[in-house]
Amino acid sequence: MGDANRKYPLGYITAQGESSSTWMAPPLDGSMTFPEMLFWHGQRSASHPFCILAAEVEGEDSVVITWREASRAMFRLAEELRHEVGKHIIGGKPVVVGILAYPESLTYATWVGAITAAGYTAFPLSPRNSLAAYQHLLKATNCQYLVGSIPRNGEPGTALQQTTSRLLEELPDLKILDLPIYDVLYPRLGHWPPAPYVPNDDRPPVLEPWPVEPGMPVLIMHSSGSTAFPKPIPLHDDAWTTWGKSLWYLKDDICGTIWASMTLPLFHIAGLSIALSTSVLAGTVTLFFKPQLVPRIPTPQAVLQGAMLGKADYVVTVPSACVEWAQDPKSIAALTKLKALKYGGGPIPEEFGHRLVEAGVELHTTYGMTEASTLFHVDSVSYLGGNDWMYAPFMQHLKIELIDEGDNTFRAIVMETDMYKGVAVSNYKANVRAFDTNDLLKPHPIRKDYWKVVGRADDQIMMSNGEKTNPGPLESIINASPHVQTAIMFGRARTQVGVLIEPRTPVNLEDVAELASFRNLIWPEIEKANKYAPQHSRIFKELILVVDSAKKPIPRTAKGTVSRNALLNLFADEIDAIYTAAAEPTRAAWAVPPTTWDDVAIHEFVVRVVNGVMRTEHGNLRTIDENSDLFEQGCDSLQATYIRSAIANAVQQASTLGGKNDIAKSHVSQNLVFQHPTILGLASFVVAAIRGKSEDTAGIPEAIAKQMLQMAADYSQNLASSRSLPTLSNGGVVLLTGSTGALGTYILQQLLRDPAVSHVYALNRTSADKDLRTRQMESFTNRGVHVHLLESPKLSLIEGDTTKGDLGLSEMLHEEIRGSVTAVIHNAWRLDFNLSLSSFESYIKGTRNLVDLALSASAGPAHFIFTSSIGTLANWRSSRPVPEEALASPNLAIGTGYGESKWVAERVLLAAASRRGLRATIWRVGQLSGSTVNGAWNTTDWVPIMVQSGLALGALPSLPKAVVEWVPVDEAARAIVDSVHAPPKDGEDARYLHLIHPRPNNWDTIFGALAKHLEVPLVPSADWLAKLEHASESATPRTISRVPALKLLEFFHRAFGGTHSEHQETQYDTTQAQRVSGTLRAVALRPLGEQDVRRWMAYWRKRGLLD
Repeated sequence: MGDANRKYPLGYITAQGESSSTWMAPPLDGSMTFPEMLFWHGQRSASHPFCILAAEVEGEDSVVITWREASRAMFRLAEELRHEVGKHIIGGKPVVVGILAYPESLTYATWVGAITAAGYTAFPLSPRNSLAAYQHLLKATNCQYLVGSIPRNGEPGTALQQTTSRLLEELPDLKILDLPIYDVLYPRLGHWPPAPYVPNDDRPPVLEPWPVEPGMPVLIMHSSGSTAFPKPIPLHDDAWTTWGKSLWYLKDDICGTIWASMTLPLFHIAGLSIALSTSVLAGTVTLFFKPQLVPRIPTPQAVLQGAMLGKADYVVTVPSACVEWAQDPKSIAALTKLKALKYGGGPIPEEFGHRLVEAGVELHTTYGMTEASTLFHVDSVSYLGGNDWMYAPFMQHLKIELIDEGDNTFRAIVMETDMYKGVAVSNYKANVRAFDTNDLLKPHPIRKDYWKVVGRADDQIMMSNGEKTNPGPLESIINASPHVQTAIMFGRARTQVGVLIEPRTPVNLEDVAELASFRNLIWPEIEKANKYAPQHSRIFKELILVVDSAKKPIPRTAKGTVSRNALLNLFADEIDAIYTAAAEPTRAAWAVPPTTWDDVAIHEFVVRVVNGVMRTEHGNLRTIDENSDLFEQGCDSLQATYIRSAIANAVQQASTLGGKNDIAKSHVSQNLVFQHPTILGLASFVVAAIRGKSEDTAGIPEAIAKQMLQMAADYSQNLASSRSLPTLSNGGVVLLTGSTGALGTYILQQLLRDPAVSHVYALNRTSADKDLRTRQMESFTNRGVHVHLLESPKLSLIEGDTTKGDLGLSEMLHEEIRGSVTAVIHNAWRLDFNLSLSSFESYIKGTRNLVDLALSASAGPAHFIFTSSIGTLANWRSSRPVPEEALASPNLAIGTGYGESKWVAERVLLAAASRRGLRATIWRVGQLSGSTVNGAWNTTDWVPIMVQSGLALGALPSLPKAVVEWVPVDEAARAIVDSVHAPPKDGEDARYLHLIHPRPNNWDTIFGALAKHLEVPLVPSADWLAKLEHASESATPRTISRVPALKLLEFFHRAFGGTHSEHQETQYDTTQAQRVSGTLRAVALRPLGEQDVRRWMAYWRKRGLLD
C-alpha cells in the first residue's frame, strides 16, 4: 500500500509492497525496532498473509494465517512470558530465553516472535548439539530460561527431553518454560479443517512491545561448531532486520509471493529469516506444513508436494534436495512452474544444476551467513541462467573488499557502511567494522561483477609442495555419483591429495574384492574430477579412503553439511595409514617382479610398471608410448619415484645366470627415470643391471657432450630461407611463448603497455585443466597484474604446439602471424633440474620451428629473443668475468638437462644467424627473485623450497663468500622487452646479454634476513647439507612434505658440496646488457635487501608455504 510518509531503506532499488492492497511497509530507516514491526503488521497489515499452511492432498484447501491472527498470537504469548519471566533486563544484561524444542514451524515462529515481542532475546538452539555444547552456549550467553520439556510420570521421554533434564542438573539456575503449541496459540487449528478466522472471537493483546535497548540483541543464533564448541552470534536489531531489508535492493517486488522453505529448520538463520525477517520487512508469505503433534519430516518429495499444493512461487532449499529432484522427471516438471528454485548452504554438483536449468528451472544461488546477512543479488533481471546459473553479483548496497588468494580466487570481506548495518560479528581489522567471510570466490570469466563461491579459505588444502587444492568443485563432481553419500578430500602437508568416501550403500571394508569393486564403481566420477583438477590435485586410486559410517558416524552440522575438520580428525589414523601404504608402491600388483629374467620378461615388466603408475586412474588417458619421453607424456616427480622404487625392488630380487646378483636398491640412482626417460631405456638399464654389465653410462660428461653436439647439429640442418633483409622494426608485432609463467606474465604485461608494440600473439600449450584465458587471468591475478589488460584489442591468446611445423595452428592463423610478425620472444621452457637432456628435446624442436617461422616472416627475418640460462655456464672456472658472447664448449653447460638443453638451443640460433641472417638476442638469465609488485615467487623454485625446508630443519645455509645476483622477475621482464627495441649492432649476427643483477649483495645478508623472519640461525653450508642428508636417511612422505629440499638433494649437492667454497664465485659481465636495457641500469642502483625479503615472505605465507 502506498504511503507518502513511509521511510524506506537508504539507497533502496525496489519499494516492496508498493502495489499491495494488504501490506504496508513499516518504517525501515532504523526508527522502528523489530518487535514494534510485529505489532505494526497486526494493525496496519492485518489482512495480509503471514504464512500459509499447505494442503496435504489434492482438493484440500491450504489455510491462511493473517498478520492480525499471527501478531495477536505472538503478543498474547508475550503477555504470559512477561508474567512468568518479569523484567527484560537484569543487571544491565538482556534476559535470554533459549529454545531447545523442535515443534512444527508455525509454533516455532510464533515462539520466537513472542519472546522478542516480550522484550527478551530469543536464542534458538539446534537439537543436534552435544550436552557439553549446550552447557557452553547457555553459560556463554547467561541464558536463564529455556523453552523445552522434560520427561514426565516416569516415562523415558525423548532424547531431547533427556538432554534437557541433564542440563537442569548441571545448571541449577536454569528454568524451564513449557510454552503452548499451535492448537492453543491458534485455537481454530485444534480441529482440521479449521474454521475460518473470526477476528472478533480472537482476544487482542493488551501490551505493546518494550523498546529495545541500544546494542541489545534481538536474537542469538549459533555457529555449527564444526571445529570446536559452537559459538553464540548475537544479532542486534539492525543486523537481524538487514535480512529482510536486503530484498529492497532487488529489482523484483516480491511482496505477497509465497516462499516454501520447509527444508530449512527455524533454528537456522536461513529458515528463520524467511519466516520472520523477509515476511516482516518485505511482505513475503511463508509456506509451512500443516501443524501436527509429530512434525512432518521435510523430505524432498514432501517439500515439493507441499510447495505445489500451497502454490509456492519460490522454493528455498539445500543442495541435496536439488540433487534428488534433478534425478526425477516429474519433480523437474513441477519445479519449472516456480518463479525460481533457490538453494544455499553449499554447492550443487554442476551436472545436476545443468540438468535442472536445461529443463527450464530458474535456479538461483543464494549466499549469506549469520554474521553478515545475505550477500548475493539474484532476481529475474540479474539471473544469468544457462551454464552460468551458479554465478551471481553481490547486493548493490554492499561494500565488499576482495582479497586476492591466488589461482584467481578471492576472499570476501563485508564492510559495514551507512547503507548496510548487517555485520553481526566484526573480525577483520581493529577499528574497522567488517566481517571476513573466509569464503573463496571466483569471478565469471566474461561477465563483470559476477561471482561464484568455490570453497572456504580454511578448507583449502595447503600441500607440501606449495600448491593449493580447492576441494569444493572436485568434491561436488564426486558427490554426483549415485554410489557416494559423502566425499571429502584431504592432503594437507602432503605431496598428493586423497578423498574420503562414505558409500551410499555400505561396503564390507574387510573384503578386498568388494572394496576394489566399489573403487572401480565410483572411478568414472573420480576421472571427471581429475580432468577438471590441476595436475597437482589429481586423485590416485591408492588414495581413495572408503569408510564405514556405521562404525564411525560422519559428523554433520545443523545444516546437514559435513563438519570437515571434525571428520578429518576422526579418520586421521586411517588417512595416515593410506598414505603409508601408497608410499610403498612395490606392494601393488603392477610392481611384482617377473618370474623369469629374459629380455622379453624384463620388457613386459617395465611396460607393466610404467603403465601401472601412469595409467588412466592417474590422469593419463592413453597407453604410454615406449619410445617417447615419459615426462613429455605426463610423468611427474612422484610417479618417477614410484617407477624407480618398483624397478629397484625388482633388480634387488633378480637372479643372474651365474647366481644371485647382489645389487642393493641404493645402487639404483635416485634419478633413474630422469636419466632413462623412456620405457626402452629403462628396460635396457634393467637388462644391464641384472647381468652385471658395465656401469650405467647415463650422466657421464663425455657422453652428454657428444649428445649435445649431435642434437645441435641435427636441429641446425635445412634451416628455412629468409625472404628478405632483416627487419629493423622497433617491435611492431610480437609472438611471445610461455606467457602464463612468472617471467612470461610480466613480459606480456610490458608488451601490452608498450605503445611501440601494435599486436601480441601469446602462444601457449593447450592444457586439459583450463582454457588459456583462464590460465592467463589466474597468472595475472596471482602476480598482481591488472586483468583488464587481457581485454586489450592488441592481444591474441592462442593455444598451439611448437613441436609441430605449423606450431599446431590453423593454416590461416599461421599465415597471419608469419605475414606480420617482427619479433619472437621465446620464453617457454620447462624448469626442472632433475630431467635429463633427452627430456627437453621437444623444447629444442620447438625452438627450431620458431626459428623457421622467424626466418620466413614476410617483413624479413624477425628479431628472435631467446631466454637462455646461466646454467649454460655451470662449469665456468676462470677468474675473469664470463663475457657476453658465444662460448663453444658444451662442457661448460654439463650438469643439468635444463642447462644442457638451453646450450643446444643457443647453437641452433647461432647457426640460423650465421647461415640465414637471423637477428638473434640471447639472454643468459640468472636466478629471478620475487616481483617488486607483490613478492610473487613460484613456490616450486629452489629458493622457496630451501626456505620452507629451513623452517623444518631449523637452519638456513651460510655462504660467506657467495653473492646474490638475483633480478626481480618483473624487472627482468622489462629488460627483455627493452631488447626488443634495441637497434642491432653493426656486423653482429647474435647478441649475448647477461640478465644478472649488476650490483650483487652478499648471500649471508639476504639469507640472514630470511633466517630472521623464520627465527632460525644461519649455519655453515656443509652443516646444512648434513642436516638435509640426515633427513633423507629416514625420509617418509611426511618428512618430504616438510622438507621438500629432499627432492632436490642432488641439486643442493652440486650447489653446496665438494669444492663449492674452494673456487671463486663466478662473475658475469653485464656491460652490453646495461647498454641495451635502461631497466637493468636502474636495477644496478638498488641491490636486493630487507624490503624485498619482506615481500617474498608475505607472498609465501599467503600461498601457505610456511604454514
